[in-house]
Amino acid sequence: MDVLSIFEQGMIMAIVSVGVFVSFRVIDMPDLTPDGSYVTGAAVSVILMYSGIPWFLCVFLGAFFAGVSGFFTALIVNKLKVNSLLASILIMTMLYSVNIRIMDAPNLPVPDGGNYSSEKIIQESNKLDDLLGDFDFQDGNDIQEKQEIKKVTLSPLKRNNRFLVLFLILCGSLIILYILFKTEFGIALRGFGGNKEGIKNLGMNPNILSSFGMFFSNFLAGLGGAIFASYAGFSDVNMGTGIVVTSLASIIIGEILIGKLNFAFNIFAPVIGAIIYQFLLAVAMKYGYAIGFKSSDMKLLTALFIILVIGFEKLEVKKWFLSKK
Repeated sequence: MDVLSIFEQGMIMAIVSVGVFVSFRVIDMPDLTPDGSYVTGAAVSVILMYSGIPWFLCVFLGAFFAGVSGFFTALIVNKLKVNSLLASILIMTMLYSVNIRIMDAPNLPVPDGGNYSSEKIIQESNKLDDLLGDFDFQDGNDIQEKQEIKKVTLSPLKRNNRFLVLFLILCGSLIILYILFKTEFGIALRGFGGNKEGIKNLGMNPNILSSFGMFFSNFLAGLGGAIFASYAGFSDVNMGTGIVVTSLASIIIGEILIGKLNFAFNIFAPVIGAIIYQFLLAVAMKYGYAIGFKSSDMKLLTALFIILVIGFEKLEVKKWFLSKK
């Protein structure tokens, strides 16, 4: 893997990590929904590309529907008074089935331009659909509809300017995030994460703040998923597994390097951490085989890394308190 590809994948991961940063750090609502909403963003964007909708609109709609899943997580938390982790696990589980419904298969390739019939789309998407069987209940009208020829969308990430496109999307996301959290509503959103009871005393509705925060968090996760699908050339129902853990690792790496400063600098922590994480991943893949390392071990190492960092932080705090006595 060349350096340019590492940066490109790091920028995609950075968008997702910023979304996880919003839920875990800004509004302080641990959320596992991105494991499913990441795939939702990818699935919706890819299926819309076959309809000939412009690429940027496909990606935006994919991110929007991913954000809606975060809204439903917040709805369960606010209305049913369920813990955010449990609520997000329920939504994440439901999204597995929803995403397969959207793609009509466990995976779906990104169109490569030209004309496609929807019959061809369904045939391609069912190649690995062994678990769901090959039942066909369509009537004559459905078959006729499948054979319609449609002009599909070609992703700009299939061309040579994909680094520039990714860079502009990442910068745009960070600018929007910075402007948003500098507004009065954004300040209230940050205050909600720091003191939920205090927000109530100020006469603001915490349900609105939490719903928007969860929507925006999963919107960014879905945006990253939609972009990655275009970048990799496919959408798969399992592509979001462990995305929250990877994002947390990116956030922690970034915070270790730049420290916890004001909010303007903190939003760069997941970006820096995501790019460095991709470099570490590339190094592990290239040199790790000499010591018996496998690609499947990366999730294990990522989780252990987070545990070690949290453990060191706790030990440092404990050591500090003991030194004061």
